[in-house]
Parts: sequence; structure tokens; C-alpha cells
Amino acid sequence: MSTDLLPKSAGFYESLAHLLYAVAVVDNNARIEEKRTIKELVDEHWHIESEDLNSKSIIFPVLKRLFSVQYDKELAFLNYKQFFLEHRGLFSEKLKKKIMYSANKIADAFSGRNKSESVLISRLHFLMWK
Repeated sequence: MSTDLLPKSAGFYESLAHLLYAVAVVDNNARIEEKRTIKELVDEHWHIESEDLNSKSIIFPVLKRLFSVQYDKELAFLNYKQFFLEHRGLFSEKLKKKIMYSANKIADAFSGRNKSESVLISRLHFLMWK
């Protein structure tokens, strides 16, 4: 997806950071492989920079804060869900697929997917395509 198709909304990137965090910690243990995968995904797929927006300068500080305070995984997911429900029009089919791709990559980053990760991925899919 080219960067011109990425949202130019700071709120989107903050909520995306919450979702990426929730996927990484859903099993109560964020492993280094999951954190590396998040960094790679942001660098390769979620970076947009313009005069008034730099997605990395939003996503990485939010993630750092969430990890440092061990933010509640369910509240992190609910933050994303609330943003999604309030801004449905922002989410094209391609963007939703890109979000699912990212969530799946994180869930699969450490020795495959476990039950907690599968449940969260299912909830995310149901949220975006219900």
C-alpha cells in the first residue's frame, strides 16, 4: 500500500499503536520477536511523513509508554475499537486488510499463534467486517 493511501490522522496512528500493543501482549508476555516485528511493520508499512504528520513519532512513543506501564491489553484493544467505530469511513478495504496483515504478523512472530492471539485476531476481524 502506498503511503498516499494511509490515513493522515494522528488519532489513527495512536489507536494503531494500541492495537499492535494489544496483539503483542494478549498472552501476557511480549517477546522480543514480537517487538521486533512491530518495529519492522511500522518502518515498512505504517510510516508516513508530511509537513504536519510523522506516524513514527506518534506510534513509537505510544508503544513505549504502553510497554513501560504494562498497560492493560483489553483497554488497549478497546481504545482501537472505539476509534474504529467512531471513524469507520477512514477504513478502506485495503487499510483493513493491512491492519489484519500486521496483527497476524505479530501474532505469528514467536513460535506460531497461541489461543489468546487467535481469539484477539478473530475479534479484530469481526470488528472490522461485521
